[in-house]
Amino acid sequence: MSVQQEQVTELIDLVQSVPAKEVEGVVATRPGGVDGALTLIFDLLVSEFNPAKAEGEKGVFQFDIACADGRKHHHVEVVDGTCRTGQGVHDHPDITIGIKFPDMLAMGVGKLPGAKAFLTGKLKLRGSPLMGTKLGEWFDHPET
Repeated sequence: MSVQQEQVTELIDLVQSVPAKEVEGVVATRPGGVDGALTLIFDLLVSEFNPAKAEGEKGVFQFDIACADGRKHHHVEVVDGTCRTGQGVHDHPDITIGIKFPDMLAMGVGKLPGAKAFLTGKLKLRGSPLMGTKLGEWFDHPET
């Protein structure tokens, strides 16, 4: 098992065993803290990118994550079968996804489906609604 897989398994265990209102505090005490966990989640997302499903497509997903110490910003950019992630606010996102840290963590490790997060108000979208569906289409994210 790779280091990334071990870290993701630890985050899955946290999501399953710690109440959502306490999970950010627990993650903050771990090596790398909240920022490290978010970097891991976005690296995992990039690793789940399926270039064949996004061939000839492009889009930028901006994530606006509410945390106890303010907002964290990450983006995922897809261009012609390639995918990369970065911290910060992208200049031209196609869609902005607003979400709280515990929900982002649960969604990132496959414990909260994106559609369910949206339908229950845990995820807010600004921008192209069609682009919101592309996360499910372009990425092979298994539900665990």
